[in-house]
Amino acid sequence: MFSSPAPRATPRKSVFRGRGDTASVSRGTPSIASASEREPLTPSHRSSRLNALKRAASPTSTAGETARTARYEEGGERVFLAKDQRGEIYSLGGLPREVQQIVKNSVDMIRNTVSGQVYPASGYALVTTSTMCIAWNYARSSPTVYVFHPPPSSRPYPAQSPPPMIAALQHAGSGEPGVILVSTSGEVRFWENMSLALSNVDRYQGVQLDLGADDYADKIWAVESNTYLITTTSSLAFRLFITSHSGRQTPTVTPLMRPGGMFGRASPVIFSLGEDKQGITAVAADGGRLWVLAKRTAQKWQLGSEDQKYVQDVDLYDVLGNGMFPGRWSTGEVELEINDLVTLAPGYLASLVSTIDQGATSSTSSSRVSHAIVILSSSARNGSLAVSRVIPMSYSPEPDSRSLETPRLIIPAESTTAFVRFASSVLMVSLVEGDSYEETITLRDSKRNAFIGAGHVRSVNLKRPTPPLVLMPASGGLLGVETFSPPVSARGLSSSAAATARLKSKMEQAVFFGDRSENPLSFDVLGSGAGGDVAAAAEAVSAEILSCTSAHMPGIYELRPQLADRLARLKDLVGYIRRNGLLVKLPQASRRTLSRDGEKAKAAVDLWDYQNRLMDQMHSRSPQSLLSDSIMLFMRQTEVREDEDPVRHFFRHKSQFMDRLLDVVYSTFRAAIEALGGGRAGALERSAWVLEANRIFIIVVRAAAQYREDSVQAYEMDRRSPSIEQWTAAAPLMASLEDLYYTTETLIADRTRDLGSAIDAPPTAVGDVKAQRAVQNSLKNQMAELAAALCNNMEDKLRATSRRHIEDGGEEQEGIALQRKWAEMRPRVIRPLVTIDRISHAYDLAEHHNDYETLVWLANHPIAGAAGGVVKLQEYIERFGEEFAFVLYQWYIDQGQQHALLSQDEVYGGLVTKFFAQRDYPELAWLHHLACRRYSPAAAALGVVDQREVGLDAKNIISSIGKLAAVAEMKIKGTSEARRQALVDFDDQLDLIHVQETLRSTLIASPTTRRLSPQDALAEYLDKNLTLLSSRPAFREMMVDLARRLVDGEALGIEGLVDVLTLKDNKGEEGRGDAAVALDRLRGDMVSCSCSTTLPEGRKQVALLSIWRRVFIRDDWMLISNTAGKSEERIQALLRQTSTYATLRAISTLHGFPQSYILSPYTSAQPPLLAELTARFPDRTLQQIEALMADHEEEIRVLERYIEQGGLESRVKEVAELVKRDQGAGVGMGAGVGAGEEDEQGDVEM
Repeated sequence: MFSSPAPRATPRKSVFRGRGDTASVSRGTPSIASASEREPLTPSHRSSRLNALKRAASPTSTAGETARTARYEEGGERVFLAKDQRGEIYSLGGLPREVQQIVKNSVDMIRNTVSGQVYPASGYALVTTSTMCIAWNYARSSPTVYVFHPPPSSRPYPAQSPPPMIAALQHAGSGEPGVILVSTSGEVRFWENMSLALSNVDRYQGVQLDLGADDYADKIWAVESNTYLITTTSSLAFRLFITSHSGRQTPTVTPLMRPGGMFGRASPVIFSLGEDKQGITAVAADGGRLWVLAKRTAQKWQLGSEDQKYVQDVDLYDVLGNGMFPGRWSTGEVELEINDLVTLAPGYLASLVSTIDQGATSSTSSSRVSHAIVILSSSARNGSLAVSRVIPMSYSPEPDSRSLETPRLIIPAESTTAFVRFASSVLMVSLVEGDSYEETITLRDSKRNAFIGAGHVRSVNLKRPTPPLVLMPASGGLLGVETFSPPVSARGLSSSAAATARLKSKMEQAVFFGDRSENPLSFDVLGSGAGGDVAAAAEAVSAEILSCTSAHMPGIYELRPQLADRLARLKDLVGYIRRNGLLVKLPQASRRTLSRDGEKAKAAVDLWDYQNRLMDQMHSRSPQSLLSDSIMLFMRQTEVREDEDPVRHFFRHKSQFMDRLLDVVYSTFRAAIEALGGGRAGALERSAWVLEANRIFIIVVRAAAQYREDSVQAYEMDRRSPSIEQWTAAAPLMASLEDLYYTTETLIADRTRDLGSAIDAPPTAVGDVKAQRAVQNSLKNQMAELAAALCNNMEDKLRATSRRHIEDGGEEQEGIALQRKWAEMRPRVIRPLVTIDRISHAYDLAEHHNDYETLVWLANHPIAGAAGGVVKLQEYIERFGEEFAFVLYQWYIDQGQQHALLSQDEVYGGLVTKFFAQRDYPELAWLHHLACRRYSPAAAALGVVDQREVGLDAKNIISSIGKLAAVAEMKIKGTSEARRQALVDFDDQLDLIHVQETLRSTLIASPTTRRLSPQDALAEYLDKNLTLLSSRPAFREMMVDLARRLVDGEALGIEGLVDVLTLKDNKGEEGRGDAAVALDRLRGDMVSCSCSTTLPEGRKQVALLSIWRRVFIRDDWMLISNTAGKSEERIQALLRQTSTYATLRAISTLHGFPQSYILSPYTSAQPPLLAELTARFPDRTLQQIEALMADHEEEIRVLERYIEQGGLESRVKEVAELVKRDQGAGVGMGAGVGAGEEDEQGDVEM
């Protein structure tokens, strides 16, 4: 049977030594190469072949030499160099050393030309140069090598580099062939048999061609077994006919003569056009008919047994041009060259044509040489030729300057595949209509290697099996090529599917056959020109390698080499993809899929190595048999022959199910653990089971991680944003790893409790203690490795989920849940490593996965951070920057170590500043800013601290320091609007604090209660000054609460301050201006630049309405409005004593007080909304809110009674006019308002 690709062993080097230089007989007669001294050749030496040295194995590696087979011979084992569903290429043996030498000397193939011919029907081949012809029987394992020298030429060849010798082999029967040599001057020599020629150097038969002085023999064409056509440089043709007379073959030469008309003489000049007189391009024989092609014209001749008859001329150039480019041929846009003409079938010819279409749309196509095979049909009536079908070829090689007869068209007998031989490639093209198959056979070293010859079978009735095509590269040995009909599965494929199938085949050839250095073929493709789906093709090849289902897999009996071979081929696959520029066409998901297959192959290798070591130590259902038992359980679900080893079968054919095997291992382990008994024996056995389960999982995930890490550059995977999660991060496997981790952690603690802390010491003791210490140490190491596996896979899973959400619109909640789980898992998995003395592992994991919280925890841990924790913190700040620094600073705050934060080295001052800019810790930030002399940020931070501080004394200190910082900023950097406003804000805040301090003093400073406590004094004050709230109990309760808080040192908000200033009776001069103070503070809140201190507009309006409503209802307007019996002076005196007068008079002295803040009684009668009260008192119940609303409504009822019955609207206007008159007359205001400035006076309008 045929062999599969050879395994990856180093090819054997030949142990035979090279032979000496070949000798040759003088006078241009044939010689035979010999390893010993040549004996004289005499006519009686009839058995001289016995002295000829049979060719030994080549001392250099050839395409046919591998570790399994040395060479192909009839009936021998084939060494395949390429193979797929459409064809196969195999080695037919290397070139003889003599041939290798002359080819090596003709390496440029420009100055030293070389040509080869192969005769598959007889198994012979020959190679010629201008000075030598070598022939040998390649079908034999140790062929005899024949060396011939050309006949002497009567005149020198005009060119600087003479062409190769004109030679051919003549096969008259089944014996050795005869030899035909032709000199450029036209001397023909014929030897009937190679071996017989050696017995007498003069036994050749000679014939001389009648050539002109400027004409030279050029080529020889085999027409039939005994008929040849010799053509010249001026397009003359001579028929060489080998006839048999009296048992001896005799050559005769007859020129082809073209008749000259009715009275003209026949002439050997058969072509009339000048361009056709530059040599013959091709000769095609079809039975007794012969087609001779010049550059433009094809001539048809009829060959008889003794003569030849000219039939007709066909302008093939125009036939092809009109047939290939109808309607455009006459425009001259297309350049055409006829490269070859061969017989296809009776009445049909095939021509190889090269074209350049200047009218092509793209600039690239217009200058590119295109090739096509044109099928020509011959008319039976007049013999004319017509284009039947054009088969275009997409492949076009780069121009080659070497002197090679290319391109040439080869169509073996009854073949449906045509071969086009270029310099360093051969194109296979299907001739079947509708089949677009096109494949290229390319030489690996195309710059130094080339196809110097080829041969094909001309008849299917051969007695010996032979490939239909044999190729001869300059190096690499002879190559046999066979083609097959397309399989059923390939029929009806779309163009894209067919292209993908071809690309997959190319990848397979490279992986299974291209790994051997002696293979002369290249399977590379250009990245931009590779058709088909690269991802689909690569994934299919990778899957077949992993599952060992590829038809090209070598049959390696031993399992370990077979697993290693698969792993190496998977690496070769990605190497091929990279080398050909195909990686850019692979999406990230496909790259990870290919890497997954390699990871599983590596895991299979390592897992089998472990299993193989246990093979002779296992007992069924023991911890050591966990893997084999799990494989047996898994394989029961598949069809396995009874005589087949299930464990080996899994590793050989089921490695792709490695993840599913781990599921079975885990479930088997869990079942075994649950079945264990108690006691010391059960605990020890539990340790053995956990150790074994951990080993299996760690071997797999470690192998996968190692392969992934080693090949990250090869696959160029985006590890920061993977498209799919790695297979070891699948949910079932992650759950198993997590459970094994916690099981191991618990087991370690249980063993320490049950066996004593001595087992946690290094295993230096003897006996059972040493064994248990070793077990404990192994468990700790496994726990550390499980932690690493969990972290690596969880992080990858999170990254894949994040990318899926961003790019593919995945479920956002999935990513959030996974992020939360990852944040919880990291410390829970890494930090316990400290307790098992795996501190360095903990640091490594935390560093690798950027777990800055754990790094901070470790560095400050009393054990983990005892040695160099502070140094590590500085190292991490330098290494990770602000991400780590911010976590560290937050930890300092959470642990109450603010001093450590504020005492950071000044080189990290910028980081601390940035931390405070992003984190809301103004109570610490201002200290840092002041230390760094950054006064403006310090003032801003103090402003925020002041807003949050509730203590009145503390607010006074904070605002004072803030004002000093603002002043310092202005002194250093000058005045700006922002700096001025900051200073104004602090002044307003200090004014507000001063108001509250003054108010607090008022509440507890009654002369009769100076010896009482502040709370008792407050109670006495409230009893005397809340008489107007007897009908408004909710307001009274609120007033008492606010007053007590103020006395206790708590700073009130603007709404609370307004209530305390306006709800009390405000009797006497000391309270008459409190309403104006409340208005001034409310106005200050409105113009404040700090948005966080400003009340919402609705609540601000409620406070404003409440102030004026309470001002208006403070006095008895029914009494004041009763003017009967009162003088004008008395009435004005009463108006001056009202709270309305005092308030209007006070605010008239406030600079810039807005007119919109002065309300009329009618406007003040608007009630607040329930929502506004709820927003102010969020902690109060609905019943309490409703009670407050009722008191507001009570105030409004009193106000409305004064408006309706007391004429309050007109009285208030009178008060406003009175204020204007008093201001103009300089009448004293009475008690001051205690706030504001009097540098300007304003008018009061109602």
